[in-house]
Amino acid sequence: MSQCFESQTALPTCSIEAFKARAQLYRTIREFFAQRDVMEVETPIVSQAGVTDVHLASVQVQRHIEGRVQQQYLQTSPEFAMKRLLAAGSGPIYQICKVFRDDEHGRKHNSEFTMLEWYRPGLDLRELMHETAALLNVCLAHRFDEIRPLVLSYKHAFQDRLDINPLQATLAQL
Repeated sequence: MSQCFESQTALPTCSIEAFKARAQLYRTIREFFAQRDVMEVETPIVSQAGVTDVHLASVQVQRHIEGRVQQQYLQTSPEFAMKRLLAAGSGPIYQICKVFRDDEHGRKHNSEFTMLEWYRPGLDLRELMHETAALLNVCLAHRFDEIRPLVLSYKHAFQDRLDINPLQATLAQL
């Protein structure tokens, strides 16, 4: 019985096929951005300050630094560190990284997950929407027909879907 238990605990929680599919997805994403001359970056996962977004909770960790225990935090998103790189003149950048959210765990929600984040200085909103659709198309080509973005203004989306002008609606209507 102990041999059976030991062999079961040694098995990965994910199938080899899923690992291979994820590796292929990462290759596809990296090729997509390489073709567009967007640089892959890697930023720190641990920081001295937690997130300022009131709707996100940072995972706290204790680290021993120079003999002292210090409270630090795992990133909820690479946004802050990546924007520092942008401010320093990095140009277009992307990152595939682990992020962590405390107090967010459920059947369809994990407190640790992988995030793709990218920044494209110089692209306007419409160009970024089309780039997002292009990325989805190359990543999901084997599963779906071509994805074409529906381009609506904020005002038009409300008028078209809810018959409300959000710029003139009352609080009760909203």
